[in-house]
Amino acid sequence: MLSIEDLPRNKIYKFKQTLVPLPGKDKLWWYGSNYIWEFKDDRPTPSYKEASERELTNWLKLPFSIVDQKSAIRYATVERRPFIGIHPSCPSIGIFNGWGTKGCSLVPYFSEQFASHLLNPQIPIPKEVDVRRFSSVLEKVKGR
Repeated sequence: MLSIEDLPRNKIYKFKQTLVPLPGKDKLWWYGSNYIWEFKDDRPTPSYKEASERELTNWLKLPFSIVDQKSAIRYATVERRPFIGIHPSCPSIGIFNGWGTKGCSLVPYFSEQFASHLLNPQIPIPKEVDVRRFSSVLEKVKGR
């Protein structure tokens, strides 16, 4: 978590990582996440903090301070692509997931697509995000 005094809070900023204003937290921002695959545990590391600080110093031309550092295991989908739609074998289940930090900017567009499909099933969900591409896997889950 960062404290940044004079950065406008009406945007999400993206360079190598994402800088997002924390709602209701004046001057506080969430920054980052990474793809480090080798680690001892799920705790924050000094090396990541130092790398983030260097990156921010080079990119952000405003004073900032690192207020807190958190970490967690980062889950990903098989294709690292979002998926939306109606579960192929459980039609009462709608799925809208897999957005991650890169996909967050696509949520408004695809939520409109999903809402249109829910209101009128004749309107197709774009095939690149249609959950039906996982039909064979989802069918197996139902059969448990």
